[in-house]
Amino acid sequence: MITVILPVRNEGSYIHAVLDAVLAQDYPIEQMEILVADGMSNDNTSEIIHEYQQKHGNIKLLDNPGRIVPTGMNIALRQARGDIVIRVDGHCVIAPNYVSNCVKHLTDD
Repeated sequence: MITVILPVRNEGSYIHAVLDAVLAQDYPIEQMEILVADGMSNDNTSEIIHEYQQKHGNIKLLDNPGRIVPTGMNIALRQARGDIVIRVDGHCVIAPNYVSNCVKHLTDD
């Protein structure tokens, strides 16, 4: 199991592309959980994430009342079930092989 953590705040303009890129990974989707720690966004970020949750059962939205990345990371890390944790920022559109490359580099001897 891999956990992808997205600490975000007010990413309504970008979150579609970010989530689409994470969901398009060549790593098996059933072995990935996606934790989005939202820093109390006051735009449409959480609504967009809720829409994705309706279609993708591996996305979980977490409230981050601290509003900053470090507290969001800590909240998500406490919830993470993955053996490997990968952070993706709210403006970051990752390549389709990003997760599999991270796993490969971390597990190669």
